Amino acid sequence: MRARYKKVRDLLGDKRGAIFTVPEYQRGYEWQKKHWRDLWTDVNRIGDQVEQHYLGNIILLEKDAGQTYEIVDGQQRIVTISLLVMAIRDVGDFEVNEDGGLDDVRMKDILEVNRGGSPEPKVELADEDAREAFNKLWEGDIEEANGQVRNAYDYYVAEISGFDEREIESLLDDICDFLKVVETKATNSSLAYAIFQSQNERGKDVSPQILAKARIHGEANDIDDSERAHEITRKWDYTYQLLEDNLGGPRFQQRLRIRRPMTQILINSDVPTPRQIDKSELYRYFEKVLENYDDVYDFVQWFKEQVDIYLQLSSDSYEVDGHDIPDDAIRHLQYLNSASTHSEALSLAIYNNIDRDILLKENFRLASILAMRMRLSSTSSADMRDAIYSASAEVRQTDDENEIRETLREAIREYTPTNGEMKEYLKANGMSVLGSWQFRTTLTLVSIEEERRGPWRMELDNLHVEHIAPRRTYEKPEYREWREKLDDDRFKQQKNLIGNLTLLLDGDHASIEETSFASKKRTYRDSDVKIAEEVARYDDWTSEDIDERTMDLTNELIERWSL
Repeated sequence: MRARYKKVRDLLGDKRGAIFTVPEYQRGYEWQKKHWRDLWTDVNRIGDQVEQHYLGNIILLEKDAGQTYEIVDGQQRIVTISLLVMAIRDVGDFEVNEDGGLDDVRMKDILEVNRGGSPEPKVELADEDAREAFNKLWEGDIEEANGQVRNAYDYYVAEISGFDEREIESLLDDICDFLKVVETKATNSSLAYAIFQSQNERGKDVSPQILAKARIHGEANDIDDSERAHEITRKWDYTYQLLEDNLGGPRFQQRLRIRRPMTQILINSDVPTPRQIDKSELYRYFEKVLENYDDVYDFVQWFKEQVDIYLQLSSDSYEVDGHDIPDDAIRHLQYLNSASTHSEALSLAIYNNIDRDILLKENFRLASILAMRMRLSSTSSADMRDAIYSASAEVRQTDDENEIRETLREAIREYTPTNGEMKEYLKANGMSVLGSWQFRTTLTLVSIEEERRGPWRMELDNLHVEHIAPRRTYEKPEYREWREKLDDDRFKQQKNLIGNLTLLLDGDHASIEETSFASKKRTYRDSDVKIAEEVARYDDWTSEDIDERTMDLTNELIERWSL
């Protein structure tokens, strides 16, 4: 490994026969106007305010005996400088030689390589669309280029267009000779990616997923068997693309989900991990799990298997290879997934350690009780995360079925409120219908509905939370009939209590058009929702009725979600 302080021109020009490639694991060209402007400002300060400008570290991996240099770190800067020089070339109308190459040696060093008798672009981008646009600009076919690289080029053309010949020459000199970097060059993939990792751990905004991808690619590049190396990188990239594709699609609990798949999968490794892994620590634990495998191929295979299960457990179908999951287990898995944004960690732990369907059903039931009791008491997201991750880690550390069951029971006792505490909370606090909280309220009412109709594959997006007495009873004149039966002061506290809520299906009449309890009763009576049918049996709807129904439903919920 060698680290050298270099001019930009020397960085690229010293390797006259080499191409600089952007590896596939790198994100595409993403610099925006603010970045282009910052670079432009820095270049224009040279001479007037500073003697030179330092662009930071560039990490290169030497391959093919120096014929190729992989840009491990520095893609955005190298590509942008190339685009700036192309803009200078075109605005300044620099000459080309009979081979189609540049006469100006400064530009030649930065922009082109000649390995087969004709010039080629010095830099090769990984993203297909960006590479095509970059190459079109390099060829001078401006109108055929598009995308972000074209936008960067256009920005610099606009900035340079007012320069005279002397100013353009001076600008090119400043870029070539007074823009400097520290070049770190390695011939070993693992070392190059280790440097990349250490650079980014010191504050650069690169996701743990990108670091993980870089590490897998680095490990694969050090394998002598090229076919096996390709299989490793292909399988890793395909697996992670599966996560991105599937978790971005529509799902019954989509509005609630904030997924942390790598975190949740790592917790389910055979390597001891903390009960909680923060984003800043995620890559460190990824490395810890990876190093537990003798072969990177085995690790990638394990990760793919876990992703397959992860996606199946968190999907609507719940069809997992090797298990015909009972309907009751699926119902509880739905509750678990819907109640907690961290649920897959616990689902994976249970699934990986239980072989018999009957036990799978029982343990998914316990896991859903844990999540729902915490949700019904409005436990904070952080506390729920800690509870779910703690239970996951405990479950993963044993394969004894009785211990798993007891671990979950103990988590329920430790992390959830008592029945009495839940009762007092539900009696005193309304259930929000704003934003994602409406979804959680729907889930709560569904669990009551199931007690009346039996197992129900939930289609929560087709259900709506209905206020029996309208929330704005004391604000709108059309609701005056309601005010005759309700107490103003009490209703302010009652309107969002569970006793004043029911469910309606998409096909039910819009209650906003129904201004009396009598008109609403007709809708409730004809509804396919059982708890709505029950409300239709009331003669009137009073403050006393709300309190009574709140108490009844609260007791049902506590019974429904008790051990």
